[in-house]
Amino acid sequence: MSKWLKEPLLHFIFLGALIFLVYDMVSGQRSADEIFISVGQQDNLVNTFSRTWQRPPTPTEFKGLLDDFVREEIAYREGASLGLDDNDIIIRRRMRQKLELLAEDVASLNKPSDEELQGFLDEYEEDYLVEPRLGLRQIYFSPDRREDPVGDAASLLAELQTGMVDLPFNGMGDPLAIPAEIEDLRLSEIGRLFGTVFSEQLEALATGEWLGPLESGFGYHLVYITERVPGSKPDLEQVRDAVQRDWFSLKRREAVDGMYQRLAENYQVEIEESPGELATEGSTEGSAVQ
Repeated sequence: MSKWLKEPLLHFIFLGALIFLVYDMVSGQRSADEIFISVGQQDNLVNTFSRTWQRPPTPTEFKGLLDDFVREEIAYREGASLGLDDNDIIIRRRMRQKLELLAEDVASLNKPSDEELQGFLDEYEEDYLVEPRLGLRQIYFSPDRREDPVGDAASLLAELQTGMVDLPFNGMGDPLAIPAEIEDLRLSEIGRLFGTVFSEQLEALATGEWLGPLESGFGYHLVYITERVPGSKPDLEQVRDAVQRDWFSLKRREAVDGMYQRLAENYQVEIEESPGELATEGSTEGSAVQ
């Protein structure tokens, strides 16, 4: 019994039935030509106006909201009576959207436990890894200023590696708007500064020696990595908000997919065969298009 009580479809059916029951209780036995605007609907009109304009409506504006609501209700009823909603792609999509939103709302009622969040973090840990951080020095060689920037970089590298150069490194090479020394920066941030080709090359470099030349979006660089902090898996508390947000997103998608899979069991889907490359294999029964 407890297993059935946890079924999302059961929650969905119950919530849908509750909505129709409440609507029926509110509307009572009103005739088809009567339009009733409840206090709750009026409050919703006021709240929507207030969120949009950051103030409550004036009496004149409130009357305009009521008049617009009545017009909308009249248009809906008359359009439905004329069959204007039949085979209307916009209305079909809107109905699908409302059905899926209802299923998503049901899925959002269940709050995840710490054990569930930790299991989610373990399963998708690559999405939450703390990025590696680097500190580095770089000497820039401009293709616009030099005939052979790669050769010039290689020559200076040989001198640096043999200790033949005593000058401060930040006085070497060509000027660049990016600082010659960078401290404690995430690898993705380095990629935004120099380009992803440059940052990807840094991962294979040793720490504590001049290496290169490495190509970037600007030209070529000699690089000395001063510090490297490897990436790591965070604790749940460090990424709780992001994990919980993604957990709810997954559960909402699963609720919608599960709803269609269950409802599709009530239908037999037949797809008329068509010639050409897009031809299907006939009909399917009880399958949901997600």
